[in-house]
Amino acid sequence: MFSFVKHQITRQIFRMSQLKSSEKYLHKRCRATAVINPELSYRFYPGQLPIVDMTIGQLVDTAVEQWPNRECLVSTHQNIRMTYLEVVNRADKLAAGLKKLGLKRGDRVGVWGPNDFEWLLAFIAITRAGLIMVGINPAYQQNELNYCLEKVATSAIIAPTKFRRQEYGIMSLNAMEKCPSLKHIILWSDDHIKGAHRLKDVESLASRVEVEAIAASQNEISPNDGCNIQFTSGTTGYPKAPLLSHKSFVNNGRQTGYRCGLPNDHHKVCMNVPLFHAFGMIHGFVAGFHSGSTLVLESPVFNPKNSIDAIAREKCTVAYGTPTMWVNMIDIQERLQAPIESIRLGTTGGAYVTPMLMKKIRKVMNIDRISIVYGLTESTAMIFQTIPGVNQELNDTTVGRLHDHVEAMASEVVDENEQPVPFGTPGELWARGYCTMIGYWNDPENTLKTINKDGWLKTGDKFVLHANGYGEVVGRLKDMIIRGGENIFPKELESFFETHPDVLEAHVFGVHDDVYGEEICACIRLRENKKITAEEMCNYAKGKIAHYKLPRYIQFVNEFPKTTSGKIQKFMLRQQMESQGIVPIQKN
Repeated sequence: MFSFVKHQITRQIFRMSQLKSSEKYLHKRCRATAVINPELSYRFYPGQLPIVDMTIGQLVDTAVEQWPNRECLVSTHQNIRMTYLEVVNRADKLAAGLKKLGLKRGDRVGVWGPNDFEWLLAFIAITRAGLIMVGINPAYQQNELNYCLEKVATSAIIAPTKFRRQEYGIMSLNAMEKCPSLKHIILWSDDHIKGAHRLKDVESLASRVEVEAIAASQNEISPNDGCNIQFTSGTTGYPKAPLLSHKSFVNNGRQTGYRCGLPNDHHKVCMNVPLFHAFGMIHGFVAGFHSGSTLVLESPVFNPKNSIDAIAREKCTVAYGTPTMWVNMIDIQERLQAPIESIRLGTTGGAYVTPMLMKKIRKVMNIDRISIVYGLTESTAMIFQTIPGVNQELNDTTVGRLHDHVEAMASEVVDENEQPVPFGTPGELWARGYCTMIGYWNDPENTLKTINKDGWLKTGDKFVLHANGYGEVVGRLKDMIIRGGENIFPKELESFFETHPDVLEAHVFGVHDDVYGEEICACIRLRENKKITAEEMCNYAKGKIAHYKLPRYIQFVNEFPKTTSGKIQKFMLRQQMESQGIVPIQKN
């Protein structure tokens, strides 16, 4: 397994060394016509901030040197406040404890839980120990957890004992039966559970000398080593595991924070977004450590009232959120009229953002600068972002300008050859640069489908790139639903619904929603003489799939529109459902 990672890292280094200039690239793409066409949609900006060779651990050390006694983390729901020095001291104890358990460099360690301070502590410890952190969605059910842990041969998992209705401790222990590599369950709890370690006990395992050795060994970790695996899904609907490097994490956070304006002052950031997502990891944690920000965890999972309360009480100057989160915060603030005059900067992304929402954020939340970001897990995180000072129309109608040190173009297939399209013309967005993933873990076939031989990452998004470097997402080539910032793939849900004994066929797609951007609609054909209600079908799914994947609409049909070749025409299904005024399920 390690040889695969080493091979992928070597490929990435080679790709980076082979990056072409704009002129050479355009000449290659246009050699069929022997004309260099400056109108073709390609952009690259070298930028003011150079790319740095640095690991997460070295970034943490740099932050502690600059701001040792500044508050690094405030967890309002846990009543915990920690300085930068306190965070790294505890993280190094945990890192030494993980090594004491027998974990070795390159081993994968899952972190599964809500936005508690232990989540951030675990991530720092894992990366400073030379291990690879595996982010796991806190909404996952048992089968989803098992799949992820087994997919990347996870050696340990760090989680709370339970959260809401999820018995994380029991589920983690159950996962050991399906994942033979899983040897250690580490729980942030005061309770003793047979077969599991308590987090605080692991922090106490190592001697003082072993703890001090963690800081002394940071230069032994390469910036090109993998530091994080975040699960995503491809067109097949089955989760894939992009491996991201220290270098891509550190630099993407640096570029993002710089463009957002974080280094200009000491900011207190209301996180809102989950830490296991790229948004929270990069724009929250990494950009925060570059700028000395104080990260405020206002709630274990997003709660709009808690967010408004935290902004007012902690006098937060920055807030992040998906469009859905901002809609909900606006609704609460219009009713509460809380004193949130301190907030100056905001960021949104992860789903389509309307100009009207941007105007409401400015008006209701009293924010002068609200920026939009665009990216994907395979590109570490952000590759387009608003530039400060740009006119409001450009700010509100695009996903921002291309990040520095990243190449981008919009491409299309013409006569079986992929070619860049002119500026302002829709095409598939391709990107290339330091932030491209190392590869999908143990999946060279899908890696080669996503990253071509020249190092271009095919995003699967239909995109318009303008000559000024700004871009617009106009559609998705991949059959994917984005509901409130969560990526949902129809095939996974179709396969699940077809496990019901009364279901003959199921097809899932997204329909427009004013709050979430898209909602899930499932059209189901039942077996002959079978009857079931939408509510019963929804109840069948509860506890078996994550809550955010539950359809808002379930419709029963007798047949599906098809092409002459027998393929289902989902766009016609969508049109039919929306024209009929589909009724949402009354969930219990």
